[in-house]
Amino acid sequence: MIHLLFVGDGARDAVALPPIVEGITGSQVRAASRAWARLHGSGRGYGKKLRFAVRQAQADALQGLVATVDADREGRSRIGKLRDERRSLREKEGEYPVALGCANPHLEAWLLDDAVAVRTGLSLDAETLVPNLRDCPSPKGTLEDLHRASSRRGERPLDVWPDIARALARNRCPHRVQTGLDAFAEDLLDQMRPVLE
Repeated sequence: MIHLLFVGDGARDAVALPPIVEGITGSQVRAASRAWARLHGSGRGYGKKLRFAVRQAQADALQGLVATVDADREGRSRIGKLRDERRSLREKEGEYPVALGCANPHLEAWLLDDAVAVRTGLSLDAETLVPNLRDCPSPKGTLEDLHRASSRRGERPLDVWPDIARALARNRCPHRVQTGLDAFAEDLLDQMRPVLE
């Protein structure tokens, strides 16, 4: 089991990212979570927030940090700033596992891209059509619509998204390069190598 701090854009990311990481790494995860907006005392800007989050993870004796941003607004520039800050931290303070990802346009695109995982997590019939990600102007809205039409509609997304994430298989995601899932998985495996060995 690996003990990690997850930093993301919201509560749904906090519950869905740990099972995605488990699926990619093949290791169980004990997760602590923080939202970017809740990193009080860090200062402004994603670089400072990442530095603050790394300090928190280290102070809590966690083995690493996983940080993601959404690409729907300024994600591409944010991920660049995060990579720069990670590089700076390494040069000044040495190695500490920090995996970074940018979900395009947001985490729900990673989930929706695996139709089998969506059907499994939402308890849908095998014949239920899960729209192709390319045909969805809003993957988040499409996944929410599928949830409302499912037998699990009475459950909160915070209880359902993790089940979709647990069923997710990267090799079933045809748009994993475009959504940023592949880049995230590669970075995760590279950064977490010391704690996975």
